[in-house]
Amino acid sequence: MKNDFTKTDLFSCPIYQIRIDPNSYDKEKILKDIKYNKSLKNTRNNTQYNFDNCDIHHSYKDFDNKDFRIINYEKLLVVYQEIFNFFFDKVLFTSKEFSWKFEIVNYSAITEGQYLPAHNHIEAAFATVHYLNFKDDHKFTSFDNPAIFAPYTKHIQPELYNILNNMAIDNSYLQGGVEISVEEDDILIFPGALNHKISAQGQTKEPRITLSTNLEIFPLKEEYNETRI
Repeated sequence: MKNDFTKTDLFSCPIYQIRIDPNSYDKEKILKDIKYNKSLKNTRNNTQYNFDNCDIHHSYKDFDNKDFRIINYEKLLVVYQEIFNFFFDKVLFTSKEFSWKFEIVNYSAITEGQYLPAHNHIEAAFATVHYLNFKDDHKFTSFDNPAIFAPYTKHIQPELYNILNNMAIDNSYLQGGVEISVEEDDILIFPGALNHKISAQGQTKEPRITLSTNLEIFPLKEEYNETRI
């Protein structure tokens, strides 16, 4: 018998990761304006879109608020366009031609005690998180396992759970959720329907600042491939 096992990642939920050159756009200006907005009010949008009373500073559904500086993403949009072009053209497995568009939907600035509960971007084919300001003491993004059995594995099959290496990403199917290791300037692209969250931030001198973007795809006849903010 040959030892020639093959492996199929059945029902896998992919997370794509790439680094964005911080010198390719006006990163420091964007960070400066977001930090200024947070200095005006540590919690923003904490009424209608307050994400389960987590009281964070974010711009969701609030881009035109005249109480805060409007963030200019013009140069960053050009960088995103190039990355997403490559993603759709070279990385994603597709069976037919299609068109697409993307939209920056939120920035978030999180400091001590603030968190983001589990949520998704189910209206989008893919969602992204771009880590603009991310230091060693900041919390990673945690992704919930969509497999319904995952949260119960350690209770139903404790021997399996304790014997297999829980740190190996290949065994992530055993976990209710997994944190993805990132560094500042990384961007993650993942299925929009995948639940993700950020646990309460500990003590830090710097706000954890990220940008969220939605990517949508359409039949080619609709002739999208545009950007919006």
